[in-house]
Amino acid sequence: MLPRRLKQLVFVSFHIFLVVLFVVANNDFCASVFETQVDFTLFDHVINKTDVADEFECQLKCMGNNSCKSFNVHRNGNNAKKLCELNNKTRQMKPGDFKRNKGSTYYGSVQGTCVDVSRQRSGKTKGSQCHPNYKGKLCQTLRLSHFASNPGKSCKHILEANDSKGDGEYWIDPEGKGNSLKVYCDMKTDGGGWLLTSIFMVDNPTTPPAWTAEPSYRGITKFTNHKMGITISAMKELRGHLRFTQMRFHCSKQQGRTFHVTTAANSSGEAVVEYFSNQTNTRPDSCLSFVRMKDDNSYLSRNCSRWGNDRSSNFGKWGHRNEQGETRLYDLTAHVDKHYIWKTTGIYRLCDDNKNDAFINLSKGDFWKIFVR
Repeated sequence: MLPRRLKQLVFVSFHIFLVVLFVVANNDFCASVFETQVDFTLFDHVINKTDVADEFECQLKCMGNNSCKSFNVHRNGNNAKKLCELNNKTRQMKPGDFKRNKGSTYYGSVQGTCVDVSRQRSGKTKGSQCHPNYKGKLCQTLRLSHFASNPGKSCKHILEANDSKGDGEYWIDPEGKGNSLKVYCDMKTDGGGWLLTSIFMVDNPTTPPAWTAEPSYRGITKFTNHKMGITISAMKELRGHLRFTQMRFHCSKQQGRTFHVTTAANSSGEAVVEYFSNQTNTRPDSCLSFVRMKDDNSYLSRNCSRWGNDRSSNFGKWGHRNEQGETRLYDLTAHVDKHYIWKTTGIYRLCDDNKNDAFINLSKGDFWKIFVR
C-alpha cells in the first residue's frame, strides 16, 4: 500500500497529466474544479459499488470507468475499508438528489470555462464558452431556469436574461414563491420568449383524445401528454402573475393548411388577450388584431372581415356568440361559418377547414398550440 504522502503526489501528478493530455488532444481546454462535499451524498445514480481502502482508490476506479462522473465514499461501520459508489451524474446535473448524509463524502468536478487556447498573431484567444448551465466571466453564475431551484419568472424573462438554450423545457416560478414548474418555451419564433399554454397533437388519427381543460394555470406542466389546455379562468390567473401582452395561435394539418397568427401590439390585439383571459365577455374585432406569421397559408387569416359569421349581424369578431364558457379558447376560437374554423373540442379537430364543407383528414403530427408572451 502506498504511503499517504506518496498517494497525494501521485493524485496531483495524475490530474496534471490528464489536463496536459486534454490540451494536447484538443485546442479547447475545458477547466474543471475538483470539489469535495463532506457529509453529502448524490443519491439514486449509482452505477457501481465496491469496498475500497480509501478515497484515492475510489477516485482511480471512477477514472477507469467511462460512465463515472462523480463518486460517494461512505464509512463502512467498524470495517477498516470504505464503501465506494460510482455515479453516472453530478450534483449539478441532478441537484434534487444531492442531500446531506452525515459520515459520507461526495467527490465530483464542476465544469468551468471552456476556452479556445489557439492563439492568433495578436496573442488574443479567439473566444470562450461556459458549461451550458453556467455563465459569467469565471463561469460561476448558474443560468436561470435550468434547475427547479433557480427558476426564471417567465420564458420572456429567461430570454431577456440571455439564459436561453433554445426551444425546450425550462423551470419558471410565475408567482415568485419558490414553487417552480417545468414548462415548454419557444425561444425562436418571432423573437422568442413564448410560453406554451395549450397543445393538442395527433398521435392516433383514428381516435382523437378526449380532454378536460385544466382549472389551474399550473396545468401547463402537462404539455408532454399532447392534450393539454387550460380554462380562461386559469389563463386569467396566469396573466395576473406574468402580465403577458400577446398570444399566438398556431395549428397545422399535414394534409391541409397552417393557421399561424400573433396578436398585434395595439389596442385590438390587447382586446383579444383580455377576451381569452376572461377579463371581458365582449368579443374583440378580428381585423387589425393579429399579424400573420411567415408559415401561415390559411384562408381564415385572409378573411378576417368574415369572422364570427354565426347567423347574426356580428361579423369580423373573434369567438362565437354561443361559446362564452371556460373553453372559448378551443371551440370556434376563430371561424368563418361553414368554411374555415379553429376547433379542438368534441370529436372533430379543425384547422382552417370545416366538417360540412372541405373537411381535411387528420394525420399523425397535426397540432394546435397556443402561446403567451
